[in-house]
Amino acid sequence: MTIRPFPDMRAEQQPEAALQRLREWAEGQAEDSIAWYLRDKAIRRTASRMLRGCAILLGIAGGVVPLVSAASAGRGASWGYVLLAMAGGCLAFDHFFGLSSAWMRDIATVQALQRALTEFRLDWATAALNTARDDDEVDLTVRRREDLIRTLVLRTAELVEAETGEWLSEFRSNIGDLNRRSAWSPSAAQPGSGFAHSTDPPARQLDAS
Repeated sequence: MTIRPFPDMRAEQQPEAALQRLREWAEGQAEDSIAWYLRDKAIRRTASRMLRGCAILLGIAGGVVPLVSAASAGRGASWGYVLLAMAGGCLAFDHFFGLSSAWMRDIATVQALQRALTEFRLDWATAALNTARDDDEVDLTVRRREDLIRTLVLRTAELVEAETGEWLSEFRSNIGDLNRRSAWSPSAAQPGSGFAHSTDPPARQLDAS
């Protein structure tokens, strides 16, 4: 996600023209963020639907193959386990890479950004309807519009940062879960320790008898 360059305000002499350029920059920044999340949502949605669709089809096939093999006295029942494992692999891929969850986050972030942009435009239009009659009112209108621009820019940044923070948290959790699942202890695999512990008591009982 790229950030638009901040407009150069040195050439602007009128406050109204400067505010208009700032408004266009702030709105453009929010619109760029919305467009980025919409593109990301489309990619995540397609990938998530494909994986989950494959998981459903493979799961059904994995349950049907043993039944068909048993009915026809065939030997292909073991393929059912292969298909079920492939279905689980599709779901695991979707889970560990966060495709479905990222799709949901993109939808929520887009809606929040669109709401912030709509509120900004409504507030800006309301401020424009209030016709200033003297210099004091002009200053108040200018400050009001400056606050609106600042609010939109900060709100856009906060929403993007919040979504990024959720992604990082989920990514770290998935990596930790994957590491725990794939952990292997060499001491637990040694046959001597477990075997000696299990055969000691019977040996002592034989000596006592």
